[in-house]
Amino acid sequence: MILRILRPARHAGWLALLASCAAAIACNGNQPPAAQAYVDATIGSGAQVIGLCNFAGPRQTVVGIGVATGNDPTRVKDGDTQSGSYQAHISCTVTPSGNGFDVSLNATLEGPQGGSLTIQSPPGQGTVTTSGASGVTGVFQAANSGSYREKDCTIAYTYNGGPVPDSPPIAAGRIWGHISCPTATDSSQTTNGPDGGPSDVECDGEADFLFEQCAQ
Repeated sequence: MILRILRPARHAGWLALLASCAAAIACNGNQPPAAQAYVDATIGSGAQVIGLCNFAGPRQTVVGIGVATGNDPTRVKDGDTQSGSYQAHISCTVTPSGNGFDVSLNATLEGPQGGSLTIQSPPGQGTVTTSGASGVTGVFQAANSGSYREKDCTIAYTYNGGPVPDSPPIAAGRIWGHISCPTATDSSQTTNGPDGGPSDVECDGEADFLFEQCAQ
């Protein structure tokens, strides 16, 4: 009887490497597009926080990403730079839940004048509907002025003071609207309250926003 010794093919290692590279290319090609956003978030003294806000003058921009150009604002993708200067980080999920959606949105701009906006609805409750929302948490993080948070913000579908030019304004993976947090508080800062004693700083946080290509 003649026994034959089976040996691995000379090029088996190369074939395995090529297969691995092909799989990696295919996987990269199937990656979802990067999330993108337009954000115009400001804080200032509002009707409910007179005397409690540390910004008595004009409203201050917390974070500006993209540009409001008519009814089609420019967006910035996650990882791209704003005006070629500082990098933007966009992360978001807009997930169908019950009769509405759960949203988790964040837009951050690096740099000395950067900041961030975070919007979070109660998970698993579908509180953000096509009519808007209440009971939403908003956080306005100003680079040099503190972090202002409110747990009872509202969302309305407006842009530049008018209705959002998109119907519906919210769907799986995207949302376009306005968040209002009229008593956003920075508990790390105090000011003189109405009774003359110390009180947490409270400011009115407002933001137009558009998040697209979010996880669902």
